[in-house]
Amino acid sequence: MKFLIIDDDPIVLDLVSMVLRGEGHEDVYVASSGKEALNILSHAADPFDALLLDIEMPEMNGIEVCAKVRQMHDYYRTPIVMLTARSDTGSIESAFSAGANDYITKPFAISSIVARTKIAQRMMGESCKVFAHQSLLDTLPGSFGMHDFDCEEAVVLSDLCQHTDPFSLGNYLSQLAQQRVAETSVFALQIDHFDILHAELSSREMLLIIAEVSNAISTATADKRLLNAYFGSGTFMCIANDDLTDGWSDLETSIIDLLSPLSPIRESPTLNTLTITMGRPLRPYLSKTQRVRRTFDRAKIQMDRRILSKVSAS
Repeated sequence: MKFLIIDDDPIVLDLVSMVLRGEGHEDVYVASSGKEALNILSHAADPFDALLLDIEMPEMNGIEVCAKVRQMHDYYRTPIVMLTARSDTGSIESAFSAGANDYITKPFAISSIVARTKIAQRMMGESCKVFAHQSLLDTLPGSFGMHDFDCEEAVVLSDLCQHTDPFSLGNYLSQLAQQRVAETSVFALQIDHFDILHAELSSREMLLIIAEVSNAISTATADKRLLNAYFGSGTFMCIANDDLTDGWSDLETSIIDLLSPLSPIRESPTLNTLTITMGRPLRPYLSKTQRVRRTFDRAKIQMDRRILSKVSAS
């Protein structure tokens, strides 16, 4: 793999370079500032495979650099691992929202660098289509029912706030310190009648709906500091840095209210409203080894129960 390490601390640059070369990665480059890093990336003959990026740097911090890297055509999906001395979830969440995929907290052990770079390697094999939300606004609708992605396929919209891809959301959850777990809520959310929407709308309309739902989730939980990812089949997984177990039904109503101006989507009796169903929020598992899979599975079960209860009530 070809790595670029960006940090204003020469000791960190030397240490991380040594660790990566010790793991057999000879193609390792360094930059001591965001400006230097962007210059290296824009002039590279071959794109880098992964970036390790410090959050706290003078002039241009790592979160700003990350956002600019994600605007470069060759780096929509390149793994970006943040190096941070900060343990506050707000900074880490901002990094993920800017496009980061993982993070290592300083002071870090050599084993942490090795482990996270191996995860970056795994991420390169993950399939998740990337679309730029802003560019969708300027494109033609396309054919109805014909899509650039399957109904069950996860997608990520690269320029949305508080939005990331499923793999990175799992990394974020797995890295949470145990003392933060008790203050964190996870919930799943479903776009109602998604199969009908997918069959009858164009790709552009579908992606704009996914974007609007993501934005509605973020707006409704603005003071809760939340990240969301779209997992496919109309399902979002969401992680909030707050306890949402009380008043979560009001949150669902707020999201639906924010989506109501989009209705009707088209002149169709089956698509005259856009609604969602939210599962009851829960706390993540404490065990790091099982936290992501078991927490996301339980969140989906809670969502499916809510869907069934709504169907039964109707």
